Formats: sequence, C-alpha cells, structure tokens
Amino acid sequence: MIFDNLIAWFIDNKDLIIAKIPLIIFITCLIIILICVLIYFKSKRRRRHFAFHWHHLMYRLGIRKTISRRYVGRVHVHECYDPLVPIIPTKKIILNYDTLEQPVLIRKNVLKKINKVADSLPDNIKIKVYKAFTSKQTLNEMFEKIVNKILEEDPKIGRHEAIRMAKYQSTDPSGNLGGHETGAAIDIAFCDDSGKDFDYGSNIFDRSTPSYKNVLNKEQKINRKYLVKKMKKQGFVNFPAEWWHFSYGDRLWSAYKGKRNGGIYSSAETNINGKYQFTIPVKNSEFNKR
Repeated sequence: MIFDNLIAWFIDNKDLIIAKIPLIIFITCLIIILICVLIYFKSKRRRRHFAFHWHHLMYRLGIRKTISRRYVGRVHVHECYDPLVPIIPTKKIILNYDTLEQPVLIRKNVLKKINKVADSLPDNIKIKVYKAFTSKQTLNEMFEKIVNKILEEDPKIGRHEAIRMAKYQSTDPSGNLGGHETGAAIDIAFCDDSGKDFDYGSNIFDRSTPSYKNVLNKEQKINRKYLVKKMKKQGFVNFPAEWWHFSYGDRLWSAYKGKRNGGIYSSAETNINGKYQFTIPVKNSEFNKR
C-alpha cells in the first residue's frame, strides 16, 4: 500500500522532480565533498600541513608580508651534513670582522653559491659579509642581553614577558628556528671598491624600514632589488623584514619556498652534557681560496 502511494506521488510530481535533479545532484556532491573534507582534516598532521601551505599562499599573493615563525617552525629538516668551512676574503668578498664570530664559518654549498654571486658582480661592486655562522653560546648571550635590556627599561613586566618581547627583536635560540646557527644564513650588503655600503635606506641590522614598506626612495629600492636579484639567482631566499638576511637550505628558506619537508640544514650544534658541540663536520681548509 505504501509502495503504491509512493509510485502514485512520483507520477503526479515527476515533472517537478525532474526539474530539481540538477539541484539534487549539486547538493549531493556538496555533502560528499564536505564528508571527505571532514575525514581529511580529522588528522592533526593534515590540518597543520594545510595551514602551512595556506599561509604560504597568502604570502605569495601579497596578503601577508612575511611568514609567521610559527609556520617556519613547522618545517621538517633532513640534515645533509654538509660541512662548515671558513670564508676566506677575496678581491670580491670583504669580511666585516666587527660583527662576525670567528672563525668565520658557513656551509660549504652555501659558500659556493656566495662565490658565484661574487663572480657575477661588476668589477666595482663587492660583497661585504656582516654575519655568517653564529654559535649557540653567542646566540644565547645576545638574546639574554636583549631580555636584560627590556627588564631594565621596565622591571615590572617580569622575565617571562621580557622573553616574549625579546622574541620580536631576535630569534630565541631554544627554538632552533634561526638560520645563523645552522651555518646556512648570511647577512651581507653590496659595497663599492672602498668598502662603503650602497644606500639601502637603513643601516644593516636596522629593522625600521623593511622592503615591503613604501618609505624608500628610488635609489634605495633599486639597490635592494639588485641585491635580492643577484642572491635569488643562486637560490637564496631573502627575509622580507631584513633586506640584508639571506639563507639557503634552512627552515626559513624552506618555508618561503613553500616546502614543508624541504629543509636540509639544521642547527650545527647540540647540547651534550651542558656543553654545545658540533654535530656536523667542520673543515678548516681553505678550499674556497681561488
């Protein structure tokens, strides 16, 4: 009886049902897609993976000016054990010893790329290196100085809040997010034959004028773009908030490349029994002397 009534209802309303078939198919497809999305995002790992690539897409579209440290920290690193080697000054490479930790070290493959950048420059332009590999001990001392300075300016905020504020000025060494501790990051500027830096709109290590702010004159913009262009050609990535900072193979590089599993350089040191020791080869030969 019920079956007969159902058939009769269908016959009476078949024109209406046929007209609604496209809508029914559309709604069914939406329900299936929604179920698939819910199943996919049930995994925390997949949610993080999606968030990482979504964040990177927002950066590429210009909606975000930088990639958050939170997502830089989600990059997986597969250490390749490329050795640390010394940077030897050449006719095209100047070392600014006042800001460099000695011995001046960097990953071997990164140095090869720096040499290629130097070779590509006109005779009247040189590379001045301000910072390369920085040890964990030095990074800890630098970070502690920033924390103490914040506490001196406002003792009431407490150490926990001072550490949080310090992270906006420098990388917390305990987070293993910094590129300099890997030996894969380098701070440089192009300079003339006399060693004078070109005009970049700010002194090196001055974060007041990041490249994405429209506060630079034409010459300063050209100088920054030329620096980035030359380094990018060899595979480096520039950190947008610091025109002088470039890296290759570390977490920052991998994040800006959109490669969550692309890191090849992790921290060069690890804490063993309360003392930092190298976990990768360190070569003192002057292999790059040409």
